[in-house]
Amino acid sequence: MTAEELKNKINAILTEKHSLQVYLLLKRNENFELRLADIEDDASPELEILFEGYIRSRISENADLQLCQLSTDDERENAIYHYDYETYPEELEILKGFNITNAIEDVQKFNFKQDDLSTLFGYVIYFGTMQNGLVLFKKHYPVLLIKRDSFLLGAKKDKERFEKVSGDDIIRMNGTVQILRLDGELYVIDIRMLERNMGFTELMKRSASLAVDAIEKLAIIEDIEVLRDSAEDISFARKLSKTQKASPIFNLNISKEAVIEFTKVTPELKGKFKYSEDGGTIRLGSRKSKDAFIKLLNDSFLRSELTKQYYEASAKAQLYSEA
Repeated sequence: MTAEELKNKINAILTEKHSLQVYLLLKRNENFELRLADIEDDASPELEILFEGYIRSRISENADLQLCQLSTDDERENAIYHYDYETYPEELEILKGFNITNAIEDVQKFNFKQDDLSTLFGYVIYFGTMQNGLVLFKKHYPVLLIKRDSFLLGAKKDKERFEKVSGDDIIRMNGTVQILRLDGELYVIDIRMLERNMGFTELMKRSASLAVDAIEKLAIIEDIEVLRDSAEDISFARKLSKTQKASPIFNLNISKEAVIEFTKVTPELKGKFKYSEDGGTIRLGSRKSKDAFIKLLNDSFLRSELTKQYYEASAKAQLYSEA
């Protein structure tokens, strides 16, 4: 799917008559449960305006939106990422498997006597009809829950004094969401939230481990364990996990000898690596050398045909290949 096709499908859902339902995702003893938020009629339209406004501005009316692949593309501004991994952490399985018909039939309403808002993990929000709709996920953070033992003061523009805000537990909410599901596919808006809260860290580490296995087969690193140990660092693991799918070195079967020679003659790479005594493998020691190796695998060093200058490009689109 292209970015334009994604925007058109979302606009079609938002344009036709639709309804909104909000489900609370509770996490108790590592188990997840959904509860329907029974929202009064006066508040529901305002919530709908909040979420619809965000989706329109962030995605469907965003002229510069880029649609990227989560497993291979670098982070960039104004992008949404298609979740293209084959496995899903439990947190994402809930969103992936959400069905509005089943939810209406089976999910109980949130009960303030039996349920506890302190276990609130996030919100599953449904926009659409019974036949077609958007499923949105919004992460809840404890700081957004104001407990009943707090004292709140509110100010009204037409008065000169503060008044006590009544209510028991209060949830503060805006229209932002971090993940959406459309036609059964997940699209990530906020990668950082995904990494920190949705069980995605372990998946990345497993992908990074597979990437290390693939690099080991190239026999290009003198001590592969140095790279394997570095994969425990989540920020490095995420970079490493992309290489197996995205690296042209793997995809085009570039020889080990050609890669080694490239590191020695390319201006941007000269001095970045040390080599074994016979010069046939790369020694990775410093973090800089490991980062440079990831960039090497991702073919991030480009030469301008016009100026003959070398550049580093973290995000690039292939126009064509001479091969």
